[in-house]
Amino acid sequence: MRNPRSMSRATGTRFASNWLGPVLFAGLYGGMAALSLATTQTEMGIAIIWPSSGVLVAGLLLIGTASRAMLLGMIVPVSVLVNLAFGASLGLALGLTLANVLEGFLAARIACGANGKCGQFDNPQWVLRFAFAAICASAASAITASIAAGSLGDPSFLYSWFATVLLGMLIVAPVIVSGVRSFSRKDRAKIDVTKAWAAGVFALLSITATFAQTHYPLLFLPVVATVLLTFVLGVTGALIMTCAITVAATMSVIYGSSPIAFIPGRLEQIYFTQFYLAMIFVSALPLAALLARSRSQMAEIARRKAQHDAAQAFAHVGHWRYCLKTNTSEWSDGMFAIYGLDPRVDPARNLEHGSIIEEDSEAVRAVLERAVIDRQPFILEARIRTQSGEIRHIESLGDVEIEDGNVVAIFGVLKDVTAHVAALQQIEAEKERAEALADKSLRLSETDQLTGIANRRKLLETLDREIARTQREGTDLSIVMIDVDHFKSINDRYGHGVGDEVLKHIANLGSTALRRGDLFGRLGGEEFLAILPSASPRAAMRIGERLRRKCEDLDWGKIANVEGVTISLGVARYQFGHDETSLLHAADTALYFSKGAGRNRLTVADQTSPLSEGSPVGVTPR
Repeated sequence: MRNPRSMSRATGTRFASNWLGPVLFAGLYGGMAALSLATTQTEMGIAIIWPSSGVLVAGLLLIGTASRAMLLGMIVPVSVLVNLAFGASLGLALGLTLANVLEGFLAARIACGANGKCGQFDNPQWVLRFAFAAICASAASAITASIAAGSLGDPSFLYSWFATVLLGMLIVAPVIVSGVRSFSRKDRAKIDVTKAWAAGVFALLSITATFAQTHYPLLFLPVVATVLLTFVLGVTGALIMTCAITVAATMSVIYGSSPIAFIPGRLEQIYFTQFYLAMIFVSALPLAALLARSRSQMAEIARRKAQHDAAQAFAHVGHWRYCLKTNTSEWSDGMFAIYGLDPRVDPARNLEHGSIIEEDSEAVRAVLERAVIDRQPFILEARIRTQSGEIRHIESLGDVEIEDGNVVAIFGVLKDVTAHVAALQQIEAEKERAEALADKSLRLSETDQLTGIANRRKLLETLDREIARTQREGTDLSIVMIDVDHFKSINDRYGHGVGDEVLKHIANLGSTALRRGDLFGRLGGEEFLAILPSASPRAAMRIGERLRRKCEDLDWGKIANVEGVTISLGVARYQFGHDETSLLHAADTALYFSKGAGRNRLTVADQTSPLSEGSPVGVTPR
């Protein structure tokens, strides 16, 4: 037999599945039966409670399914011998034994069902099912015993048998089952020892004061003690108190110290005591089961809340609610943690003011007002100032709460996204840094390291692009090729350092002499190139001549400690149908002609004839 928590785990021993269990319960059954017959007999032969019924049912609930038949088989000779020992005939003993065995079998069968699964006495549904099973089994047992005793027409016998057996099952069985399971269970509930001792002392005093005297009917005191012990110890307290009251009430009736002595007649006193014990059970065990269920649910809620709070703290998330009627806010512990506040001391703040920094408060208020007007979910982002003065970034997703068609509150989930924002800012900074490095790398790849102007690669790429644009738009394009006169002599006479300074100054002159949108760069060595988009040969000639004069007029002795530096220039205009190679060749041919004509002059290529000839059309002399 197994219950929802597994009976083998509940007992924790081999007690539930081998022969030891049936032997122990059969022996206890016989002992309790003999004790009951010896101590609770009245002149009418009626007992108050039959605890052996509870022992048998408890045994059937605790032992394994395979051992139940063994226990029922052991009960038969034990019950017969006890009945024979107290004067019953063999036939009567067998009939009463059959009634006892039948009641145990039916109670266990109905309570546990066909699958044999038995519940716990801290489950209200299980308590009701067990009580129903006990009533049905007691009724069947009473009828069987009445037939065996030939008293089927005697209501007193039927009632007394039914009541004593029922009380035995309801009171004794839960005590044994819960006691065994509590003893063997590893996860025993923690008990407040001080409260338990105080409740126990009060219970003992109340039982003593009630059942040790006959003058005052203080039967309410044990009820109060039962409620108190149930509150402190739960189901265990209720069962212990019910059992203690049962023992005390039974003994007081036997020895004549019962507080119900005012009730006339011995039989009436017994019936009243049975009714009193039944009411104790009805008021104690279901209450204890409900209390246990409530405490279990509260513990589960507390556990889930702790997990929820831990998850919120780990994820830096909280939830809030703002009541429009009372203008007050409710915060979860996660909200207080984000703000660095103590929920035990600090009040919750209103989200639209008091918790958002001033620069963002108007925007937040606008979002919340729009959410109330539109009755739609919202998302807001803002910054908050924590208790320590730290600025943190938050993001909140929320909605409005509507009652009777009116918006009564705003609620939402708030997340601390400071780390996320910092990561995004870092990513953006790294992106800008990467772009800057890329730009720097690109500039370096396109810049002449000595002069800082465009290098050959940049010049050729630009020239190719401008040729394509000229072909597409039909505009002019001219170039000017420049060469430093006698540059080898400068290097030989003054050194390469002075030569480098000369190149730097010419690069500066070229960059300042050109128009916006023109490009001046170094082809290599002492050669430079100016690309002049939308410039006719005449315009290119003026630009080149301006550069030549600036170079000629410069005080080179003061700048580079040389006597003088001049340049020779060749101008060429792009002709449709040709490419950059032919254009550069034309400019180079014109430059060559300038050098051959005495240097320090500008020549414009004659491109009406084949460019390979490079005939000059105009020369500006020095």
